Amino acid sequence: MKVATCNFCRRSFRNTQAVRAHLKACPAYGRLPKAPLPRAGNKPRTVGAPDSDPGVRSPWEDVPRPTPPRPQPARIVAGTGQKFSGLARWMIQSVKDQVIGSWWSPGLTIPSETKAKALVAIDQELSRLPVDQLPRTELVTIAEGIRDPIYRPVIQAQERAREEEERRRQQARQRTTLIAAAVTYANQALRQRHDLESWTRLDLEQKVKRAIEQAIDGSESEVDMRALVDNVVAQHFEPLDRKRRETARPKLIAHAVAYLRLQLAAEDDLDARERRSVERDVKQDLEDGVTGEESTGDLETFVDEILDGLRGEIEEEDEHDDWEDEDDEEDSDDEEDEESEED
Repeated sequence: MKVATCNFCRRSFRNTQAVRAHLKACPAYGRLPKAPLPRAGNKPRTVGAPDSDPGVRSPWEDVPRPTPPRPQPARIVAGTGQKFSGLARWMIQSVKDQVIGSWWSPGLTIPSETKAKALVAIDQELSRLPVDQLPRTELVTIAEGIRDPIYRPVIQAQERAREEEERRRQQARQRTTLIAAAVTYANQALRQRHDLESWTRLDLEQKVKRAIEQAIDGSESEVDMRALVDNVVAQHFEPLDRKRRETARPKLIAHAVAYLRLQLAAEDDLDARERRSVERDVKQDLEDGVTGEESTGDLETFVDEILDGLRGEIEEEDEHDDWEDEDDEEDSDDEEDEESEED
């Protein structure tokens, strides 16, 4: 759409029709002097003319002319002593209308008090200048230089607020996406636990979902999201795992003791007292060390390692006894030799 400009106040409008409508209220156009209306007749009167009779009204009677506008007195600007003509005052008002009244920016709103502050500052500055001797473009540039520092804090604050609002919307969208991904990841982890019953798994899924919605704010990365889900799932698994360990632990210890007894029965080098002693010591170690997470194979390996160590100790004792016997025999032979020599 072609933009039209008022030639009196220099304001821009959407089209020429808008300019015509604007002229009715344009202050600059209203201050311009208007041409006098034409007289209805300008024919001179003559003696003996029909209108010389006072009872007959002439059709050529003069229409009274409008009173010409009074000349505007020069205005003295306060504080400067400078006299301003009506044209100079009109120029200042026109510049203010263009710089303040016609200014706009998408998404930004200038408060009335900020506009008033800028108008006063522009009026004070331009009133010190010979505005009737400067080009309009220069006056507009000066006015914009006064306006911009006053408008800038307001514009920056609104831009920051708009950026913050956009960041919050983006974070909200990111949060929705992360929650959906986190719930999917958590459900996959829950389905890998085949020891869970269906109702238990469904209850855990709902609890984990609520915990994820409370924990995620939208600023997390995918790695952070997975770590958070792992932690939440582990926290909800902990009561179930603790109960499972408490239930499994006595059974595992009983299985290990039974396996130990079976292995001790095959040891011929141990008597009943030694078997009871070994069983008592191993059972105490099992009570102290078994957590419930072990498998039966782990406990059988543990028992075998204890028995292997016990067998090694027995063999060392046997070898030690053999050495002592040999030493005794050698001592006896030496004594016999000494007695023979004495004889």
